Amino acid sequence: MKEQKDEKWLDELIAGAIDMSKPQFDAEQWKERYPEEFKMLVSRARQSSRPSTRQPNVWKMIWKSPITRLAAAAVIIVVIGFFAVHQGPDEKIAKLDISQVTESPARMLTVMSLNNAFRRGGTEAVEEQCNQALEMLGLRPEKISIQELLADFNGG
Repeated sequence: MKEQKDEKWLDELIAGAIDMSKPQFDAEQWKERYPEEFKMLVSRARQSSRPSTRQPNVWKMIWKSPITRLAAAAVIIVVIGFFAVHQGPDEKIAKLDISQVTESPARMLTVMSLNNAFRRGGTEAVEEQCNQALEMLGLRPEKISIQELLADFNGG
């Protein structure tokens, strides 16, 4: 019988050391023990309960999506292409012939002018330029002085 009595005593001691019941939280007692922590929790609760005055960053949300990045890149490429096409020389501007730029028949019949005419339109363009020079000269005198020839070359 003495052994049973010793076992009960041990059981009571173990049951007292290991409290198998659920612990009960006493908020009032915790507030008194930890006043700084309580104030911090209350201030955080107030901050989270307030409606947020900051609006979400729309640009940040847009750039997170890979599809919007791809679409933006496509738009940029299209705009650059559009400007590249329309910034080039306008097709409506008529190209000036060398015969329209030159002032005198002597300049029209220089090697450089005839070479440019040949590159522009072959032998037909050279013949046309020569004919225009002849039309500008009108009737040719039988003799032409060196001074008249030089005056023609100098634009005078």
